[in-house]
Amino acid sequence: MKKKILITGSSGFLGSRLAHYYKEKYDLLLPTHRELNISREEAVKTYLEEHRPDVVIHCAALSNTWYCEQHPDESHRVNVQGSVRIAKACKLTGAKLLFMSSDQVYNGTPQLGPLKEGVSLLPVNIYGQHKLEAEQRVQWNLPESVGLRLTWMYDLPDSSMKLNSNLLVNLRKANNEGITIHVATHEYRGVTYVWEVVKQMEKTLSLPRGIYNFGSGNTLNSHALHLKAAQLMGLKEPSEWILPDNNRFSEQTRNLTMDCALIEKQGIHFQDSVEGIKEAMQRPFRTV
Repeated sequence: MKKKILITGSSGFLGSRLAHYYKEKYDLLLPTHRELNISREEAVKTYLEEHRPDVVIHCAALSNTWYCEQHPDESHRVNVQGSVRIAKACKLTGAKLLFMSSDQVYNGTPQLGPLKEGVSLLPVNIYGQHKLEAEQRVQWNLPESVGLRLTWMYDLPDSSMKLNSNLLVNLRKANNEGITIHVATHEYRGVTYVWEVVKQMEKTLSLPRGIYNFGSGNTLNSHALHLKAAQLMGLKEPSEWILPDNNRFSEQTRNLTMDCALIEKQGIHFQDSVEGIKEAMQRPFRTV
């Protein structure tokens, strides 16, 4: 019998790709927002009691950091309270819970270099604060849960599936429209090909409980990474329209890069950001 897996947020950027990739292998539950509104505790409880999934992959979230900053109450209701409701329902029904967190929990950490899961965290933006609170409260309600801290993810700009505002899409748009962009030199963060996250997700079903960094590492500052990505995409003269911003984050370097040694011990490995982009451009995942 196929394992029954509920994917929340299955119409979103990550959730839709998980649903596509695993549709033949597992018995998937892909409720719409109307069918499963995570803002309503009784609705969440009723849905899980009725459908009894073996695993819940919780992707539903408000992930636009600017929007969350402007709408903190809504962000808390979805990103924190919604996750707690899912955790409580999983505890009630015995479902294993995998929930998505973010590298934004590291936003504000003064330490440089790849950051381990146990580093002291003081996120400076609403989204990071709420993702950290969600981690803590989900783990308190369901200690056996598994949380994955994801980087900024991307897909190829010509993908037939839903796209977010990601590195490659933004570069293609700026290049096509003749827009000059300024990118911080005092910022470091990894970016991950979404299909690598999707393909590795199956291995997380057997992970021991806890929080894991889950994505590509990176040693380049954001300006250098943008230049390299544009070169790999074959965009013309990137140094003429991707300019360095030496002022942003100059008082304290913004570092979101993650040390993934913990997940690697579990047999899950991601390439670094540049190698990941290179491979994505050479061997893109085909959805048909």
